[in-house]
Amino acid sequence: MKLISHIIIFSLSLLIYGCTQELSIADFKDDFEDYEVEYRIEGMLNFTDFSLSIIRVDQTILVTDTSLFNDRDDDGDWQSFSDLNGNGKWDEGEPLNDDIGISFGGPDEEPEGRGNGIPDPGEPGVDDYNEVLPQIHDSTMTAVVLRESDSHLLVAEFEWASKAASFDESYGPGGPPSVAATNPYNTYYFGAYSPSAGFASVQLDSDKTYTVEITTADGQTISATTDIISAPTNLSWENTSWDADTLLSPSNNYSLLTWNNPIESNFGSVEIELYFGPDSIKDFYHFSRVAFQLDENSELPLFQENFTVGFPLGLYRITLNTYNDSYGSYVWSSLPIRDREVSNWRDEAGNVVLGNLGSRASIQFFLRLAPPNALK
Repeated sequence: MKLISHIIIFSLSLLIYGCTQELSIADFKDDFEDYEVEYRIEGMLNFTDFSLSIIRVDQTILVTDTSLFNDRDDDGDWQSFSDLNGNGKWDEGEPLNDDIGISFGGPDEEPEGRGNGIPDPGEPGVDDYNEVLPQIHDSTMTAVVLRESDSHLLVAEFEWASKAASFDESYGPGGPPSVAATNPYNTYYFGAYSPSAGFASVQLDSDKTYTVEITTADGQTISATTDIISAPTNLSWENTSWDADTLLSPSNNYSLLTWNNPIESNFGSVEIELYFGPDSIKDFYHFSRVAFQLDENSELPLFQENFTVGFPLGLYRITLNTYNDSYGSYVWSSLPIRDREVSNWRDEAGNVVLGNLGSRASIQFFLRLAPPNALK
């Protein structure tokens, strides 16, 4: 009997490990046929510049939704290579445009589909944010207002903006930053609710809490409350000197930056952009941070960032962000997204609504990396 059991197990192992088959995620859509679309609301009150505050209301979607994720260029913005010599095929040296291929494993790997004249899934313009985001944004809210939590006094009103904010996405091979800097990238805009013009100059109080109230098209109220975090402090950068708003670092591409968060939160992020001019800024590096230790002198959460070999010499725009503890927990926690510890939105019945309302503050400056002795 034991021998028969071993044979059965061995046979099953052969079936499991000896056969592979590619499955489309759409094959599982029947498993989610009872799924009901929900709101997902992410709000960020900006302490440094209130006009940059946004409340994004989206409808949740399934990754099995083939009407959105269909591996096609639905809006016709994909551009093939430029056939400069007119021979009907891509030749080395001709601009690839969006026809950069897929399956990047590194800078030396030949991408599949590169210069083949076909919009392959994974290339810029195919199932990208330009196609998906407009279909999940909800611009039908009849009111979005901000109030002081204790007094309930009106602080600001928000209105829908189809281009409330933007982000960059890079395409192409991985590798060191110097290689990644040459990759093509797209800037994507997304819709959200932003402070109305008359409230753009509001200054929030870091000693108060604030509540956002959203009224849906069917008259339901959804609300969330947040505290306000202040900006990073105690910025220190080794072997640098200030020239107006620009740090000069004559140490090739190595520098060590340290700074502190307010004691209320250990969460932050670093944004580094290649700066060619006011109208030419390329998102280069963006990384979330959690402080795991306190500064020995100030006893505040300690952060640091290293510029090491691989960063091209040149001018960068640096933004250091702090996030309040509630939003930081929402982003970095592994708890379920509907856990009360991370989702602070509630409907009128007290039910959890997906998302989080948080606050952010930032400091921004420029850094110029130069060869040794170049700045003397």
